[in-house]
Order: sequence, then C-alpha cells, then structure tokens
Amino acid sequence: MYPLSKEQLEQSRSIQAQILQSAAKHKRGQLAKGLGVDTTTVGRWLDSSHKDSRLIQFAAILAMCNLKVVPINMRCYDSQKIDILFHIAKDSFNRLEAVDDFFMTPMTGQGEHNE
Repeated sequence: MYPLSKEQLEQSRSIQAQILQSAAKHKRGQLAKGLGVDTTTVGRWLDSSHKDSRLIQFAAILAMCNLKVVPINMRCYDSQKIDILFHIAKDSFNRLEAVDDFFMTPMTGQGEHNE
C-alpha cells in the first residue's frame, strides 16, 4: 500500500469531515433504507474507529484520485477559465476613472449622423 502524501491526507480528512457533517443532517434509517442495508451497517461504515468502517478508505480513494466532495448546489469550474475571466474583468475596471464610467456605454463614432 502506498502512503498518502501530506496533501492527500489533509484532503482525505476534509472529505471524511464533509461526509460526516452531511450524514449527520439525515436520519441513519433513511440512509440505510436508501442503500438497502441495516441502520447499524451505516453506523459502522461511518464510524472511523470501527473495524468495518468504509469512510477512511473511501475518502482516501477520492483524495488519491484528486476528487473532492461538494454540496449538490455548488458548481465547479476550471480555475484557468476563472483566472482568464478575472483578468478580463480586472483590465476592464482598471480602465475606469470614475464610478459614472462604469455605467456609460462607450461611443464608437460609428452609426452617428448629424442632422
């Protein structure tokens, strides 16, 4: 067995905590019913001190695969794409000199006619 790196170990612990916090919001009976197992089985799986615990191994697998646990209402985006968008926004704001500039549309000179 290969030991987890320091970063993977930290990530694994974070995953364990997130799973436990989320599981605590639900009744174990409901979780067990959804999985088709007994309530005590779910308890053993989530109890990291129990010999039948699956939590530590599952969290380690996710950490080794560079995956993480996030709430369902969260969205994940590529950090490189967000970085590009951040720089575009930053450049746009750096061109502004006053608050009113933010609300003004630039005049291009095209399509204008004098009467």
